[in-house]
Amino acid sequence: MKNYKLLTNLVLLILCLMFSSCEHQVEMKTIVHEDGSLDKTIILYSKDLKLDTKNYLNVGTKQGWNVSIDSVQKRDSTKKASSKNETKFVYSFRKSFASANASNDELATSSDSLFRVSSKFEKKFRWFYSSYYYADTYHAINRFKLSIDDYLTSADFQFIEKLPAEGKAISKADSLFLNKLNERIFDHYGNRAYFDESFQVLLDLADATQKQKLMAHRESIFELLFKKDSKLDDDPWPALLDSLKIAINTTSVDYKTKKALVESKLNFMSWASEGKYRHTIVMPGEMVEHNADSVSGNEFYWTPSYLKFAFKDYTLSVETKRPNIWAWVVSILIMVAAAWGLRRKNRL
Repeated sequence: MKNYKLLTNLVLLILCLMFSSCEHQVEMKTIVHEDGSLDKTIILYSKDLKLDTKNYLNVGTKQGWNVSIDSVQKRDSTKKASSKNETKFVYSFRKSFASANASNDELATSSDSLFRVSSKFEKKFRWFYSSYYYADTYHAINRFKLSIDDYLTSADFQFIEKLPAEGKAISKADSLFLNKLNERIFDHYGNRAYFDESFQVLLDLADATQKQKLMAHRESIFELLFKKDSKLDDDPWPALLDSLKIAINTTSVDYKTKKALVESKLNFMSWASEGKYRHTIVMPGEMVEHNADSVSGNEFYWTPSYLKFAFKDYTLSVETKRPNIWAWVVSILIMVAAAWGLRRKNRL
């Protein structure tokens, strides 16, 4: 058997959950027009090739996006590799949508292996001005079936909600709390959730007798898999099942298909959790209300930690207003006409 310290290491390698180093950047920008049409730009910075045809946002030339690709080189500053250059590719995807609903049909489809961002636009006529509301919602990237509510408290969620923009300093007390939160997610929720997904694959393929055996050994298998310094193969299930004399064909197409579905879910979560995010919304009119991290003119910026949308949906919203010049002109003309009429009446 190959020496792998922990199945946890496999999980961490796949998931890189919670506060892993950044391997790629994601930028999303939406220009909102008064009629509700949207111009969207998505930029991916990555070392991966061919993201123009296959990526976790499901955008590309096949979906009608205008795609451009550039490359940038960054010199490695470490002494060990001081002469090495790292090449990153910059993929820019641009597309216009007639409405928020049209955007949602493409970017907010339900999937266990794709990023989901849904948009909402509202325009309200107030006579002297029109108000515009726009929001993008990042849907939770956690696709495990196990409820996170059994592992995180309301205080944990409040802490996540109050986290500042990515890159801003936090207090030492908050840093310690963050580390403990990370530990609970890794060592408790992450391990258990991944185990449950994998175990369910076996249950789905087992007959009644084999299911009984699996359930009888469920907790002992979990303890063995996540025991420190366990020596396991990269896929430990065949050897484990054989040792327990549980007859499930792990070479079957059905097993491989179900296992691949679990892996695709995990791979997506890994990609999403490794990212650095920047989001921009450009609005018509003057600012009324927003929850952005920073503002410049009519451009609103967010740089959230992915923890903001790891387990719950996260909405970035802006409300603006613009005066209806014609309404002001009409109102002034009506007032002038009324004043003239009243004056004329008084003269008679």
